[in-house]
Amino acid sequence: MYKRVHQYLDGELRQDELTSEELQEIAACEVLVRETREGYWSIKAPDLTTRVMSRLPAAPATHGVLNRSIQNALGWIWAPRPVRLRPIYGILAVAAVCLVFVLTKFNSNRDADQPNGKVFVQFRLDASQASEVRLAGSFTGWKPAYGLQEVSPGIWSVVVPLEPGVHDYAFVIDGGKWIADPTAPSVDDGFGGLNSRLSVLLPADSHSRL
Repeated sequence: MYKRVHQYLDGELRQDELTSEELQEIAACEVLVRETREGYWSIKAPDLTTRVMSRLPAAPATHGVLNRSIQNALGWIWAPRPVRLRPIYGILAVAAVCLVFVLTKFNSNRDADQPNGKVFVQFRLDASQASEVRLAGSFTGWKPAYGLQEVSPGIWSVVVPLEPGVHDYAFVIDGGKWIADPTAPSVDDGFGGLNSRLSVLLPADSHSRL
């Protein structure tokens, strides 16, 4: 009988395959298991604080304050307490997310103002007789790639993003006349003429000229 009961408990037999005696045996086992479980859960865990404290060695009389501090600390450790989630942790988490967002936004704006590590440089030329002024230099392959705008009578200007470093350049007047910038240092262009030279630094190092 016990073998068949075990087979039923293991799922090897269906309930309708058991005899009435076997079903009664199973019911008695279930009652025994339930009573054992209820008896186990009814046992209260003993409070061991007093017994633990009584076994601790007493501190010398001259260290009574220290002894009381140790007892208070041990009592605090053993004392049961509920676990609560403090709102401050949520506030700190939100603040951290906001800080990351602000820093990301700041870096994005800074990168937008200074694309790819370049520096915006303004070029100006006083050419009252010119009808067209363009800019060429080592940063354009010496092609007159940038056209200047006449911002006021005879004053031409353009803003160009440049990589940090040393750049040579010249202005092209009306498509044929190449002249150096009279406000910048001049260098020999290698063909008997002059170009202008410009040193570009990052804003963190120094303000760029022009």
